[in-house]
Amino acid sequence: MTRVSKEFEEASRGPSFEGIVASSSLAVGTTSSMRSIPELMELLEDSPVVAVCESNTMRNVGDHWSAVGRTVQWVERFGRTISLYEAASLEDLGKYSPLQGKLVIIGGSGLVGPGKFETCVESIFNQRPASVALWGIGHNFQQGVHLDPTTGWRRRVLKDGVTRLWPEWLAKADLVGVRDWDAGLPWVPCASCMLPAFDALREREPEHEFVVLNHYERGVDTTQPLAAGFEFEHITNNTEDIVETLTRLASAKVVVSNSYHALYWALLLGRGAVAVAPNSTRFHGFRWPISYASQADWLVAVEHAQPAPEALEQAREANVEFSQRVLQSARGLGLIDPKEAIDPAVGARLDTLTAL
Repeated sequence: MTRVSKEFEEASRGPSFEGIVASSSLAVGTTSSMRSIPELMELLEDSPVVAVCESNTMRNVGDHWSAVGRTVQWVERFGRTISLYEAASLEDLGKYSPLQGKLVIIGGSGLVGPGKFETCVESIFNQRPASVALWGIGHNFQQGVHLDPTTGWRRRVLKDGVTRLWPEWLAKADLVGVRDWDAGLPWVPCASCMLPAFDALREREPEHEFVVLNHYERGVDTTQPLAAGFEFEHITNNTEDIVETLTRLASAKVVVSNSYHALYWALLLGRGAVAVAPNSTRFHGFRWPISYASQADWLVAVEHAQPAPEALEQAREANVEFSQRVLQSARGLGLIDPKEAIDPAVGARLDTLTAL
């Protein structure tokens, strides 16, 4: 081999695995909520399934517990859960990415809409996973954000007249289930419905007329009910305890909130739901009726909010069917033993739930 041909061969190989890890781990490690590249490599090394969620921080109880890897037992058993940003950081590894050849489950949360979430999702497809399942993801286009649709987007109009943009990258996934009803796509709502806590809590007798849960970044104005002498709980979604959150939501007949998951969980608990000053397309994709109100008139809307007793059963039915399809895909790819006894309808156990 000549000197020139040898140099060309060495250059064409590209950077070494060790070099990529060394250059990437420092940048990733600077974010406290993210694990370093070496940590992720070790975590995912022997895992046939990787569950990707919006976040691994506890700043938002809804986003945290919408993760399929925390709510569906077989995914929790065979998989490891990482955040979108952690998954995107692995793209730097190229052919060494630990996502390559594995089943990657992305969901839930409102990940559809121009911005950082979509950039992270698209990076996952570039890492050559064996299969990608989009499980319970939803539309989340913020009002007041004006971005021109780019090539690769198409328009869809839902029955409520809200125009949404759905990206072409959904077609790259092997299995797709979106939480938005009547979206022209398979409906699979947030997998948090699989948690067993709903069964007991929905049977409890409400103690209050309403409870207020506001998003930690946006308040709900409670001036009027306080002036009128109403007694009610007022909490935020900035918590790590989903059992406590669900317990407090179940304590009232109606849940008043500007948080997507608080409204969704209210419906699953058999309570009425009032969306206060909805600021995103995510609030217009519920299968079941909810009431919409401004900051000034939500107290009136409480009187008209109606429960959806069928919500929990319908949400679980859709998730179990999708769970069966994803599990079948994993078995077909040889990632999970076909002889392994697995019930796709089982949610995360309560002791596991409270320990995480």
